[in-house]
Amino acid sequence: MTRQAKKKTRRPVVFNMATDQCVWSRAGVIKPIACMNAFDCLGCALDKKLQADFEARQQLAGGSSMDHTPPRMRMLMKQLKCRHMLSGRVSYKLCAHGYNCVKCPYDQMIEDSSGAPALTPPVCESVSGFQVARDYYYHTGHTWARVEYGGRVRVGIDDFALRMLGPQDEIQLPKLGSRVGQNRHQATLVRDKNEAETLSPLDGWVVAVNPNIKGNAATANRSPYGGGWLMVLQPTELRKNLKNLFYGTESMAWLDDEAVRLTDLLSEDTGYQMAAAGGEAIDDIYGSIPGIDWHRLVEEFLS
Repeated sequence: MTRQAKKKTRRPVVFNMATDQCVWSRAGVIKPIACMNAFDCLGCALDKKLQADFEARQQLAGGSSMDHTPPRMRMLMKQLKCRHMLSGRVSYKLCAHGYNCVKCPYDQMIEDSSGAPALTPPVCESVSGFQVARDYYYHTGHTWARVEYGGRVRVGIDDFALRMLGPQDEIQLPKLGSRVGQNRHQATLVRDKNEAETLSPLDGWVVAVNPNIKGNAATANRSPYGGGWLMVLQPTELRKNLKNLFYGTESMAWLDDEAVRLTDLLSEDTGYQMAAAGGEAIDDIYGSIPGIDWHRLVEEFLS
């Protein structure tokens, strides 16, 4: 597979969710369909349409009769199950705001919690000595994106890049509220006065940054797909951007190709024959092999 091959994704794969069915489907209001917006109900066109219909029928319900209200809608109006309950995010919660989620403090609390570090570590597989996390999307510049509940996306640097360049003295992160763009600069790695700019996998606004990275950049190396995440984005072109990223078996095939390219580069430049030790690549390739050109590594694999 070439570096240009992409995964054509119809809808975002949401990390670690109990169900992928639209909350309106689970409520029985519409036929069963999968969520197409990563459970970002407030930014969903279908949700807005159904909300408007729901509110109109609520006004009718305040009149003399509900005879013209469909049975499923009447049932939903009586039960008022919270959308976070319907999506599987929480076990039990009834709506107290008539599905006006914008004004609901509970909804705001749930959305804010999506910026917290993940408690469940990802499942990883080894590819040519490097780790690949399942249900993550990968950018050709070796950054990753993980779509989470509410449509937010956690991003970081993959195991390949972190092993290749080794532990960093500093990782410079963008400020909260700043905007990043797909294929544009998102964070800078700094080691021994060498710098490497990493590229953002998505377009979006930075809504959270990892405080542990600011204090100890090596956190990213110890846990690239867990505690070593860099930031959380509120994406602006999620489904469009995901079509340009690798996912699933394509990401594994791509990383295998990258490992071959790295092996060839090291052999050509230094005469070193890279081999996995105990099934894993060494943790600090740049720092362990004399004669490696930092700038060539960055240009070949991160740009």
